[in-house]
Amino acid sequence: MSRNVLSAMALAAALVGSVAHAAPPGPARGELLPTPPPPAAPALAGQAVAQGTVQRMLINPYGEVDGLRLADGTVVKFAPHMGDALTNAVKTGDTVRVIGRPEARGTVRADAIVNAANGQTVYDQPPPLGEGRPLPPHLRAQKLQQQQVQGKVDTVLTGPRGEANGVILTDGSIVRFPPESLRQSVQPGAPFAASGLGTRNANGTSLEAVNLGTSLSALQPLYDGAR
Repeated sequence: MSRNVLSAMALAAALVGSVAHAAPPGPARGELLPTPPPPAAPALAGQAVAQGTVQRMLINPYGEVDGLRLADGTVVKFAPHMGDALTNAVKTGDTVRVIGRPEARGTVRADAIVNAANGQTVYDQPPPLGEGRPLPPHLRAQKLQQQQVQGKVDTVLTGPRGEANGVILTDGSIVRFPPESLRQSVQPGAPFAASGLGTRNANGTSLEAVNLGTSLSALQPLYDGAR
C-alpha cells in the first residue's frame, strides 16, 4: 500500500475520532429527555390606552366575544378567535388594563387585556398551528337566526377611520351595518330599530342589519329584495 494512501487513511481516522470526541453524550438507556421550557409570553409593548371596569362583553353577529365595553363608555375591540380566552380571564365587573392603539370616538384596538386584580393577561395572537380553518362566510351564515331589536342608541360603534358601522342600544343589543348604508341619526339617545341575521346568547343579542329604522314599524330595507 502506498505511502499516500496510508496518509489519507490516517487523516480520515483522525477526523472521525475528533467528531466522535466533540459530540455530546446521548441519554442513557431508559433515561427521559428533559422537557423543553414553554415559550415565553410576548412582552407587553406600549402603554395602557384604557383602564376601567368591564360593563359588558361585546359579541359579533356570530355570537363570538370580540371586545368589551367599559363603565366609562370606552369600547375595546379584540380578536374574536380569542373570545374564549378573554371570557376565561375577564368577567363583567372586573377592572382591566388595555394595551393597544386608540381609534376614533372612544374606541381602542387591544393587543393585550390585563385583569388588574390578578395580572392574568390575554394576548391577541394567531390561532395555534394545526387548528382548522374558519368556515367561509356563506357557511357561517347558516348558523345565524332572524333577530329584531328596538330601543335607544347608547353607544355608536365605529371603524378605524371613525365611520359609524354599528350601535349598542340601551338594553345591550348590538347592531352592525355597512357604514355607507346609514340614512338616519345614530346619536346617543336617538330611537333605533333593526332586523336582520344574528345570534342571541348569554352575552346578549347581536345582529347584522338587513332593515333599519327608528321603530320596528318603520323599518327600511338596506338591500334590494330585503323585505
